[in-house]
Amino acid sequence: MASAPRKTVLITGCSEGGLGFALAEAFADAGYHVFATAREPNKAASLAAGGAHIEVLQLDVTSDESIAACAANVRERTSKAGRQGLDVLVNNAGVGFIMPLLDTPINEGRKLYEVNVWGMLAVTQAFAPLLLDAKGVVLNISSIAGAVRMAWQGSRHPLSLAPLHMLIPLLAPPRAPGPRSQTPSLPYLFSSKFSLDTNWYPRTLGVYNASKAATTFLSETLRIELEPLGVRVVTAMVGEVATDFYTHSTATNAFALPPGSHYKSVEAIIGRQGAGELQKNNESADAVARNIVHDVIVGRKGQIWRGGVAGTAKYASWLLPTRLFEWVLHQGRGVYEIKP
Repeated sequence: MASAPRKTVLITGCSEGGLGFALAEAFADAGYHVFATAREPNKAASLAAGGAHIEVLQLDVTSDESIAACAANVRERTSKAGRQGLDVLVNNAGVGFIMPLLDTPINEGRKLYEVNVWGMLAVTQAFAPLLLDAKGVVLNISSIAGAVRMAWQGSRHPLSLAPLHMLIPLLAPPRAPGPRSQTPSLPYLFSSKFSLDTNWYPRTLGVYNASKAATTFLSETLRIELEPLGVRVVTAMVGEVATDFYTHSTATNAFALPPGSHYKSVEAIIGRQGAGELQKNNESADAVARNIVHDVIVGRKGQIWRGGVAGTAKYASWLLPTRLFEWVLHQGRGVYEIKP
């Protein structure tokens, strides 16, 4: 007797070294047929070597033509394979940008929103008919950066996390045995431009964090609107993850604030954050991906918190007074060292 066709998942932003790449492998290992997409497919080509159950497709989330072509392609391929619709859509593609808000070029901010916010919604709209056919799942990869207010960007400075880590025994829920680690993370400020296919978490407060806050609210609103139609929506609030994200960012010695910036006195600190030198609490991309895939498979919906320090950020932001939490997060990040 012929075996039933595998369930299907499409993932955006699958360049090698990123969370999307790890999610593609994790879904394939869980028995799915994976459509791994990237703006430049050659950057995800090695996924195809993993077997017949991963196909690499071209998809630029900022191009209406590219999105429509990919949706038509997937509809044809799933139909030929005997599947009805698309079981899971993962909106993972994203970019970052490091710069204080006062120094951020508005056009750069608009470009970031095109990818992180409108790109996510455009892809969801295009694949909605397939998701409705399958009564499927939308998984939106957001960030704790969209839940916690923080200046600049970068990675967490060890000094800023040390006080927070003392709260972990009180704030974090007991960790269940097995792969389901629940660790939250915190948001950041500045940021330099990062790869379209390298999704990122708390990398920049300002514009990046605002885009992730928008992503989170859009995702949670989609959850409410799609549930009556039989589609489940999961919002992954991702913390610190070990990826190649920083290899796509501006090197520390290349980061420079514009002439006349009010933040010149802390330029070096912002540059180190943007280069990832201060990030100390990463979880591996493979581990985070496996946990997220498990959450999807077991039927979770709404917000899930995964990655380094994610759980702590979740509970600390809820339990601690706002000003105290902000003070803890900004220790060692240059905010209190600014010399006007």
